[in-house]
Amino acid sequence: MTIKSRLRLLSLFIFLLSIAHLTAQKTVVRGKVTDEKTKETMPYVNVQFDGTNVGVTSDIEGNFYFDTKLSVSRIRVTYVGYKTFILSIKANEINEISIKLQPATNDLDEVIVRSGKYRNRGNAAVELIQKVIDHKDQNRKENLPYLSYRKYEKVEFAINNVTDKFRKGFIGRKMPFIFDNVDTNKASGKVNMPFFLRESLVDIYSRNAPKSFKEYIRAEKNTTLPGYLDDDGLSNSIENMYREVDFYRNTVSLLSVDFVSPISPIAPQIYRFYIIDTVVLKETPCVHLYFAPRQKADLAFMGHVWVALDSSYALRKIEAGIPKDINLNWVNEMQIEQEFDWVNSGETSASTRAFESDSSKNRPPQYKSDSLTLSTDSTSNRGLMLVKDAIFMDYGITTGKKMRSMLGKKTTTYNNFIINEPLADSLFKPLAKLIRPDKKEVQSAQYWSDNRPDTLNKREQGIVKTIDSLNNYKPFIRVMNGLRLLMDSYYTLGKVDIGSTNTFLSFNGIEGTRFRFGGRTNLKFSEKVMIDAYAAYGTKDLRWKGMVNLTYSFGKKEVRKYPLHQLKVLFQDDVKVPGQNQFDNLAFSFQRGANNRMIYTKTVGLEYLKEIRDGFSYSLNARRQEQEGAGLIKFDYQNGSETLTKKLITTEVGIGLRFAPNEQFYQTPTYRTQILNKHPIINLSFSMGLKGIMGSEYNYQNLKLKVEKVFYLAPFGQMETIVEGGKTFGQVPYPLLVLHRGNQTFFYQQESYNMMNFLEFVSDHYASINIYHNFQGFIFNRIPLLKKLQWREVITLKALWGGVESKNIPTADNQLLRFPVDNGAPLTYTLDGKPYIEGSIGIGNIFHLIRLDYVQRLNYLDHTGVAKWGIRGKVKFEF
Repeated sequence: MTIKSRLRLLSLFIFLLSIAHLTAQKTVVRGKVTDEKTKETMPYVNVQFDGTNVGVTSDIEGNFYFDTKLSVSRIRVTYVGYKTFILSIKANEINEISIKLQPATNDLDEVIVRSGKYRNRGNAAVELIQKVIDHKDQNRKENLPYLSYRKYEKVEFAINNVTDKFRKGFIGRKMPFIFDNVDTNKASGKVNMPFFLRESLVDIYSRNAPKSFKEYIRAEKNTTLPGYLDDDGLSNSIENMYREVDFYRNTVSLLSVDFVSPISPIAPQIYRFYIIDTVVLKETPCVHLYFAPRQKADLAFMGHVWVALDSSYALRKIEAGIPKDINLNWVNEMQIEQEFDWVNSGETSASTRAFESDSSKNRPPQYKSDSLTLSTDSTSNRGLMLVKDAIFMDYGITTGKKMRSMLGKKTTTYNNFIINEPLADSLFKPLAKLIRPDKKEVQSAQYWSDNRPDTLNKREQGIVKTIDSLNNYKPFIRVMNGLRLLMDSYYTLGKVDIGSTNTFLSFNGIEGTRFRFGGRTNLKFSEKVMIDAYAAYGTKDLRWKGMVNLTYSFGKKEVRKYPLHQLKVLFQDDVKVPGQNQFDNLAFSFQRGANNRMIYTKTVGLEYLKEIRDGFSYSLNARRQEQEGAGLIKFDYQNGSETLTKKLITTEVGIGLRFAPNEQFYQTPTYRTQILNKHPIINLSFSMGLKGIMGSEYNYQNLKLKVEKVFYLAPFGQMETIVEGGKTFGQVPYPLLVLHRGNQTFFYQQESYNMMNFLEFVSDHYASINIYHNFQGFIFNRIPLLKKLQWREVITLKALWGGVESKNIPTADNQLLRFPVDNGAPLTYTLDGKPYIEGSIGIGNIFHLIRLDYVQRLNYLDHTGVAKWGIRGKVKFEF
């Protein structure tokens, strides 16, 4: 062998040794934590390399995984109420460990555990948290005079626990490409398959006086399924599920529910706090505390928080999760991780720095520890900011090693901070908090590459390719059409959607068995025009009915897309239940009492609607309508001694105004689902009847006002209120008055009076209040036998005031239509100087879906065919 060959061989040998040496420098520890006595897994246990700040908390199943290149030889495991566990490990190797913690009988080293009952008085941990609460305002970034920054959010969803059996099943065999980007959870060993990725770039502007906060979406991108999922609606749903987590607020909103923050003013009454130890984070001395809810079923967190031990008492780091016994549906695990740091104005990326617990890395500029309060001096260009934010959730119907679930993860990075530099007033002029462009531009790959703080990894890039493949795979399209039929009751056939299928068959006392068939055009037909139509036939009344509705969109958006700007032309000839919007649904065919009070209507209508992103919308409408009584409703009147029957013909014009600031909803091709928030919704409408126009017989005016508001009252749940009132001016027959919404079905209806019969009450002036309060388990969580069921207590109260002026009471002189009767017994009444009142007490979340209410009617019990009480049910999906 030549000298040159020997040198090459020696170089290769040295290179391989160096690679082996570098590889061996990593120490890996993974395993599971359980209670030695009960054998139950233990979540949120603190596991770290002894003598360092490098560590993790165990997940909901007690699993953990972490590694380091530091020189380590032991791990330390701590959990409040348990003995500290210290175990030797092998450096530079993979260590598989099973940890069994023993309950503490004495005070633990470095953990304050008091014997006897936990108390707030004299508790150093509670005293420290109280100081954090007292200093909240000075540490919140919103209290800076001016602030702007850019936020980059990345949300990813994946199917968890993808097994070999699933790979070899029908779906796996037909679509093997969906497994190209699977990943393995290092802690649990489960394989997950990503299927969705959403990115967004948002510019945020904040000022303190006057207080205002705006978010401008500059770009967003979803790996979605066109025609099946609505991009804007999907974005709204994700934003609602993963709202900004701000522990400085009294409540943290996630998944449409409110959790009590561990630094809320009432936190000492909701949580237990324990001091673990003192550490140094980014050169700041901090106290490490553990917190957990007093009642594990309450909507509250458990985890660890690090508080600056100086005059600021600011949060510097927090790791929070949920207890296993929490009264929360469909979520097996939740983990939130946040880190705060000082940021200088103009810093391009405070959060793209690597997240390291080792305080020797990525240190901020030097500062004195006694001056850490958040400055509001306009000359200051530095502030304490959230620089790392990550939320992880595991969604599933049930838990278990073999159960499949869905993983959701949101990571947020922040950069381009501008602190205390005045911002233009024009930025704060829009009324909406979140501003989306009217027409979304599809940004190029180069744009995202230039504006992302980090590049997408190979796994994330693969999601886009997988979705593109699915969108062009016919067997998958057939599956999606089937799912859409199940969820939306429509089935796509080319340019037409057939449906809705739940109205194809129903029955009632007037029509007998009712058959209906219909459909509508979709976006393949046109993005500007939609035609919706159906035909129906009753086997008892032997009458054909039908409807044709033509919608034209003027806006830049597709038809049906928010904000709507459209013109509708309607022709409908059908039967309706007074006070009800829909009746031809098979489920609603089952009713208490006879469903034999209806009105045949022929309507020709025109409506112009314009929605504005600020939350304001208005509509202009005109319609001509012919009405004819059916069943027990006879459009008859007294003319002297003679009783005559007639049709009721009206021509009406009207205007509607609606204001719903910061409203969000998920919109399908069929309907909108409103996402509740704290802002009110105000509806005002005015309509006017025109006598002599197109055969119209009456002059009248209707004025109505409706206000809706949700109050979030954590930890006592949330309350929804509706206040409504109206007035009819003019002399008109009762079908043109307010027909109050009765309900004769066995399903609980939130905006109807559930013990009131159809057409039981009419008014020409009225006011009402509707209160619904969901305690979300606050009471049941404290009852030992009930809290395991995770039921939730609900109450409602509804009151209606109103009446009919004497001029609108039918007599032989005014020849107004007579109120309906049944064998001489009256069916329709007026409110005689006292309100109609009903209330209910209910149990919700039965099997996580069902709610049952005991409904009590408190007065007007002598009316024909009414019941004093009843049991009503409702199916509702909620977290």
